Amino acid sequence: MTLRIAFLGDTLLGGAAEVTLERRGYGYAMAGLRPLLAEADLVVANHEGPLTRVEEPAQKAETGRKRYWYRGRPEAAAALKEAGVGVVSLANNHVLDFGVQGLIDTTEFLDQSGIGHCGAGQDARGARQPVVVTVAGCRIGFLSYMQRYDIYVREGLYASDGQPGCARLRMRSVRQDLAALEPITDLRVVLVHWGRNYRPVSARQERLATALRAAGADLVVGHHPHIPQRVDLRAAAPVFFSLGNGPLGTPGRFHSGRPPYGLVALIGIDRSWQIVEVEIRAIAVDNGVVGFRPVPVPADEEGRLVRSLVSADDQWLAADPAQDGNAASHRWSRNPATAPNLGTRLG
Repeated sequence: MTLRIAFLGDTLLGGAAEVTLERRGYGYAMAGLRPLLAEADLVVANHEGPLTRVEEPAQKAETGRKRYWYRGRPEAAAALKEAGVGVVSLANNHVLDFGVQGLIDTTEFLDQSGIGHCGAGQDARGARQPVVVTVAGCRIGFLSYMQRYDIYVREGLYASDGQPGCARLRMRSVRQDLAALEPITDLRVVLVHWGRNYRPVSARQERLATALRAAGADLVVGHHPHIPQRVDLRAAAPVFFSLGNGPLGTPGRFHSGRPPYGLVALIGIDRSWQIVEVEIRAIAVDNGVVGFRPVPVPADEEGRLVRSLVSADDQWLAADPAQDGNAASHRWSRNPATAPNLGTRLG
């Protein structure tokens, strides 16, 4: 294996965790995940909110339901970098929780910490700009978008000409953006905010996943529902519909059978710059239990959860229990018999 990329779900070192983090240090929220993240050459997360010292939140549309404002302090950026985070997605419904200044501050503090970001900007063109990073010689391009939601259209969260915000998921734009990445990257990843909170995969997510694969995405990683959703290994390009929460400074709503877990996806890439291994680890994220410090769940619990989420066809082989022990419950490898072109991109 040449390199591994770890993906975290909704992440914010702040919010309701702020008092705890000020006392224990911002690295506290990441400490329980270090054994998992240490295996990765690059960590990618959905950054669910701004990093700013702005005190006054932005106004949100009145819906008759409780609304939430998320914010982290600038010090959180350094803690993310220390934990290996090198790229974050900003295309989400909390990126403008503290207004345009909050977004400006976020990108500045991420830049200062050396963390790449995509999915939000000062206009539509800026929001659609990719992040391209080179890891172990592999050029990886990241794009980030948020599905269209009526309420976020009303709130003006989507970037347009002359208007800051996040990149809206329009397939015509995505096809153009992926095509632009093709000559300058070896691997193309789409980070997408979609679906409904605490709900299963929707038909719309299914349709969009099919379209993203057809547009040329090598990997699709989703966020927003706050719980883990299906993992689709039934095609060459893996789709994680939702990783659920990572280290997110909110209480969460883990009741009525809602699974108090998030996922860490570890993607293995070989020297031909193709995805040849998928490892899925489960983490406990109910902050009423873990106190804003997610930790890996026990192996048997993890195995049951992961097996219930993954759909794989003959392009992917599950790990052999006789050889891999507990890893057999959460690791899949590309089947060479169904991938005759593996290695053809090797330079």
